[in-house]
Amino acid sequence: MGHALGEARAALAEGVFPVGAVLAAGSRVLGRARKTMASNHLGHAEMNLFQAVFAGRYSFGHADGLTLYTTLEPCIMCFGTLLHLPIARLVYAMEDGYGGCAAVALANPPPRHAARVLDVSGGVCREEARALFAAFLLTTGESFWRKGGAPELQAAVLAGR
Repeated sequence: MGHALGEARAALAEGVFPVGAVLAAGSRVLGRARKTMASNHLGHAEMNLFQAVFAGRYSFGHADGLTLYTTLEPCIMCFGTLLHLPIARLVYAMEDGYGGCAAVALANPPPRHAARVLDVSGGVCREEARALFAAFLLTTGESFWRKGGAPELQAAVLAGR
């Protein structure tokens, strides 16, 4: 998670919502990325990471050991993409009551996902991530956040919950 927080700090330094993501096989880091472009919905940290790590041919040996670390609970786009990849474990720092999907249950999943097992752990280094999100929210001029976008997430971040 330390590497993901480092990516989040880099995003914050660029004025972007501080989400960082890392993919690891055991203790070996396979890739790292951060959210890019404030208004680009496809520039999520996880999507940037997936594009970088899984582009072209890849082989990680025993893929069951892949873990995704991210500073914010993934949204439905990132979580859905995660389900298509050989990732067995998701670890995130801060829950996202506005758009997070790590706790979404797949009701009547298609055959490809029916037997999918994903180990999910939340709250790892939560306070460190929350502090980065708070720093962003208190300083950003981005209209989405200034107009009260993602109210559940903003409330949790700014109230220290």
